[in-house]
Amino acid sequence: MWEHEIEVANRSVVEGTPSTDEARVMGMLRITIAETSTEQRWTVEGRLVHPWISELKSTWARTRAARRKRGCVVDLAGVTFIDHDGEKVLAELSKQGAKLIATGCYTQYVVDNIEMKKTESSAAKRGVRRE
Repeated sequence: MWEHEIEVANRSVVEGTPSTDEARVMGMLRITIAETSTEQRWTVEGRLVHPWISELKSTWARTRAARRKRGCVVDLAGVTFIDHDGEKVLAELSKQGAKLIATGCYTQYVVDNIEMKKTESSAAKRGVRRE
């Protein structure tokens, strides 16, 4: 098993005067990828907002060949905020086969909405009407 870690630090100015550690945590996205013979497991931590969304998308594209036919689990337990564009990216990852794991109320709500929309979209494609 190997681990690949990508860490992106926020380069924008944070209003107010938070401590250095607080500012770093508020403006960071960390993606850790652990590989086994059966799956690729992503651990995502921080804020899933612009501009870090593009980092998640590009990392997903770069690791496509490494995933091959193995399953992919995206653990969102360490995510503190997801904006609308972040939800769209997670929905796309889910459509491409990623299993989204959430533990907190907020992230579970986001994941549940993504799964509900995915189910509704599949039903609409099959011509099933939801009453």
